[in-house]
Amino acid sequence: MMKIARASRLAMTLVAVAAAWSAVAQTQAPNNAKDGKHIDKIEADYHQAGGSPLANEPMYQTTNPKAPKMTQAEFEQARKIYFERCAGCHGVLRKGATGKPLTPDITLARGTDYLKVFIAYGSPAGMPNWLTSGEMTEAQVDLMARYIQQEPPQPPEYGMKEMKETWKIIIPPEQRPKRKMNDYNISNIFSTTLRDTGEVALIDGDTKKIINIVKTGYAVHISRTSASGRYLFVIGRDGKINMIDLWMPTPDNVAEIRIGLEARSVDTSKFKGYEDKLAIAGAYWPPQYVIMNGDTLEPLKIVGTRGMTVDTQEYHPEPRVASIVASHFKPEFVVNVKETGKTLMVDYSDLNALKVTEIGTARFLHDGGWDASKRYFMVAANQSNKIAAVDAK
Repeated sequence: MMKIARASRLAMTLVAVAAAWSAVAQTQAPNNAKDGKHIDKIEADYHQAGGSPLANEPMYQTTNPKAPKMTQAEFEQARKIYFERCAGCHGVLRKGATGKPLTPDITLARGTDYLKVFIAYGSPAGMPNWLTSGEMTEAQVDLMARYIQQEPPQPPEYGMKEMKETWKIIIPPEQRPKRKMNDYNISNIFSTTLRDTGEVALIDGDTKKIINIVKTGYAVHISRTSASGRYLFVIGRDGKINMIDLWMPTPDNVAEIRIGLEARSVDTSKFKGYEDKLAIAGAYWPPQYVIMNGDTLEPLKIVGTRGMTVDTQEYHPEPRVASIVASHFKPEFVVNVKETGKTLMVDYSDLNALKVTEIGTARFLHDGGWDASKRYFMVAANQSNKIAAVDAK
């Protein structure tokens, strides 16, 4: 009876804490939150944008004397879980994105028991219910509650030296076909992501048969065709770009590079006279974009995106590059920076005197696309519940 009584008291305490946290979360929930309900796993994965490749990168624990005790092994296990399941929403440095900040100044004040309830049961604002959904065990919930009270570990930077070490020209431009060497209708080829195997399947839209399965980076986020239609550029969440030549007898990789530790977007120049001369990719970590040679993927220019937010004018250390497209009206790339809420019109006509026009749009910029005329670029700022329309002309 004593054990049952203790369990009942604990259950009532957990329910009370959960109710209190839920009330706070509801007042902070975005307009599109499901009132009073936990989001399902599919929607949770969408909001989190999946796992982060940074789970396997070397990082080191910063000791915080006020934080709960953790062994190095526990810290490493929790770090891996965080970057696999949480970083897409709360950010690499836990400064917050679509999810709330989880820095020690906030989490230490909440305490371990409070945080365990929040992690276990989630919130109507979009936090998944990790324990009751079966995604985490009680031990893992406890581990994560202690982990987010530690100082956030920072991944390593990734610059020109690191990029060039990964850059490979598999087939140089002069050795590639001078004309199309297959019978495929390349305007009707599907690039289909095979997420967990790190591949894309090229599917013939006419015959519905697989042309080739091409090795790429992990969990390809987007596939983009060149202005000519000949090349297919794909980028994995791990920052790896693959350049696939669709003119080859069997389309396959001709160049590759890794431009960061985590990334989402790639495109090539489209303005008349500059078609495919340059390629661009944006990274989640480090927060930067990279301009490359369009024939070889050789990195030419790296530009960081750290800076002030568009609304509160506060410094943000981790403004991730979301969607990128190339203007058809000017020699510009349209670069959308998530956490600062800025759309950058990057004039690539002179890389030695790069000109960037900064447009304040809304936080947190995510995916977008052109209208039918390819003049207006529309991008969703999901946390602000807004859509920004940018006139590229």
